[in-house]
Amino acid sequence: MSQVGWGGSCFPKDVDAIRAAAREAGYEPLLLDAAVAVNDGQPERMLELLDSHVDVAGERVAVLGLAFKPGTDDTRNSRAVPVIEGLQERGADVVGYDPVATDNMRERFPDVDYADSAAAALEGATAALVVTDWDEFAALDDAFDAMAEPVVVDGRRIIERRDGLTYEGLTW
Repeated sequence: MSQVGWGGSCFPKDVDAIRAAAREAGYEPLLLDAAVAVNDGQPERMLELLDSHVDVAGERVAVLGLAFKPGTDDTRNSRAVPVIEGLQERGADVVGYDPVATDNMRERFPDVDYADSAAAALEGATAALVVTDWDEFAALDDAFDAMAEPVVVDGRRIIERRDGLTYEGLTW
């Protein structure tokens, strides 16, 4: 379910409809509610993992993947939105990159710097957060060497762990 259109949460609108229908029928969908709650907390979990490794105040932080899923430029309900907001609250200098969704995200966050490539976003960054699992991100291995501190929090588990890279992975 993690790679389909998201409604108010990061779950599909169909799940929200099922939850509503269950309640109308007098059934409390506790399992679905729990899954939605866990998924909705994943952006904050990414930021907490980042906080455990580096203080990003005044630091360049790359956000890779701005669309809500690969293959689209749609940024509505993208998990990158709360990630960027959390980074800005922490005083980070955010640089975003997405193969096709940059223009749409720029409308929401005009104050964020946008790179022309993932490698350019990583250059000099203290940390990187992988939010959308575009195939090109899985092939970035050497690009992480251009980071000031190679701290990567991978929300899609597409980056290979390796020596010289501080890596935290989670999936929603």
